[in-house]
Amino acid sequence: MPRVKITEYKAKQLLLGDAYQGISFRDSFPPPYQGGGQGAVGDTEMRYVVKVDQGIKKRFKQGLVKIGVLANEISAVVEPWKEKGFSQFIAEPLLDHAVTEEQYFSLERVREGIRMLHAAEGGVDIEAHPEAVQTYVIADASDIAGIAKKSGIPEKFLLNTVEAFEKKMFGFLEINPLVIKDGEAHLLDAAALVDSSGEFFVRGSWTAKDIVKTKAKHESEGRVEELAKTTPASLKLSVINPDGALFFLLSGGGGSIVIADEAELEGAGKLIANYGEYSGGPTREETYLYAREVLSLLLSSKAPKKALVIAGGVANFTDVKKTFAGIIDALSEQSDELRKQGVKVFVRRGGPNEAEGLSAMKAFLEQEKLLGSVHGSDEVITKAVEDAIAFVKV
Repeated sequence: MPRVKITEYKAKQLLLGDAYQGISFRDSFPPPYQGGGQGAVGDTEMRYVVKVDQGIKKRFKQGLVKIGVLANEISAVVEPWKEKGFSQFIAEPLLDHAVTEEQYFSLERVREGIRMLHAAEGGVDIEAHPEAVQTYVIADASDIAGIAKKSGIPEKFLLNTVEAFEKKMFGFLEINPLVIKDGEAHLLDAAALVDSSGEFFVRGSWTAKDIVKTKAKHESEGRVEELAKTTPASLKLSVINPDGALFFLLSGGGGSIVIADEAELEGAGKLIANYGEYSGGPTREETYLYAREVLSLLLSSKAPKKALVIAGGVANFTDVKKTFAGIIDALSEQSDELRKQGVKVFVRRGGPNEAEGLSAMKAFLEQEKLLGSVHGSDEVITKAVEDAIAFVKV
């Protein structure tokens, strides 16, 4: 059966029981109190780690985690997150520790049993230390003692975690970072997937209300989602930063990932406003409607300098001339406002009718004084986004 993500709060409750001191809240943070089922200590000087608890990856890099927050500051901390559409949060007592104490730990159900990955160094920076990751397979409970000894993970913690993993129908669990202090394991951050059919078997340990609810959709995301239902083409849009500087009209799943990754590698990840793709041969009208949503986002952004990146790989059957005609239709409606805001457009595309499409796009952008740069398949796929980053960073 498919795996579904549960909240971090519930995952830690299942793993730690009454020892867990986190507080889950939605609209406003409750006053500190002693006990009450959520374990928060009633100390007004206690400092917390406050996070969005809706299954968001790389929360820290997205500004969705705050560290060292006093209880009376928490409601103000989450207010900007609520404005972005998030509605579920978690506050946990801050654990003082050194970065060098952070470890990586994960369990995943596989054919052979439970696969455990562990790195005694790395923690949140584990991607920079792949060589540090060790792999173990727990085929039977009798394997745990040996694995605990080899890895340095407390045996009691590993035994209890594997037992909860089995009984609560987990499919995947990641604790990153995991901190071991004085023989005790501390779960600073956790992500968990459970078997969607497991609610009946766990008898209330977790229920449908514990399954992650993603942030509310932006209006543009909702309109693109509805448009996608009416066409065999692929139309996807995710709003990342409404006040970003780099707006993407990307085509092709693989190509769009490469282009967005390049922005991150160039140190411009925080400038990315949206992500998504149009591919699979959309019509001129469908491309126009999709582009119109991206332009609406762009014009609403408060960034001082903004760029539109129209890019993708070399298409197999998506007609460049036809889709570019749709984009030009959308640009034509907003050309005055785009000029007023100083927006420039950067293009790199290839595929059927590439020459005609690029020629029409370049002529239009020159005429409307929106031209940043236009490149075809003779240039590397990342050229347009590199040009755009150089423009917005000046």
